[in-house]
Amino acid sequence: MLKLLPKFAIGIASAAISSGVIATSLAQNSTVSYDFTINVTKGSLAGKSFNGSFSYDNSTLKGIGVEELGVAQGLKACFNYLGRNYSESDDRDYPTFPKLVFENGLIKQLDFWLEPKKRVVWWNLPGWEVKYTQRKASAPTALNCQKR
Repeated sequence: MLKLLPKFAIGIASAAISSGVIATSLAQNSTVSYDFTINVTKGSLAGKSFNGSFSYDNSTLKGIGVEELGVAQGLKACFNYLGRNYSESDDRDYPTFPKLVFENGLIKQLDFWLEPKKRVVWWNLPGWEVKYTQRKASAPTALNCQKR
């Protein structure tokens, strides 16, 4: 089991975004950007932190029911895992994924998967704490996700 924990941690981005609920701003049609930090609290990666960011154009969101935004709708994502940056094009199922899932205008999950194995649902797993910060409108919306 401990041998699998580092592989599970790669899916943290999926779980991380969905473990909290973030309200979206539907009043304006614009690019919305968030930064996030994941603090691992259990398992072989306990004590480590990872960060990332994502941005999306909210112009197509209605704020009613379940909605998804993917790469085709302008989703950009960046996740730094163990010193390497991964962008949306690194998702195992790109360009179908990653996806940002909303429910009644609230972000429920970022499904961002890096493992070559079967995609796993992560959003109910314990073991990490996620902090989200929406970037101010005056901040750059471009994500710095160059490969290291």
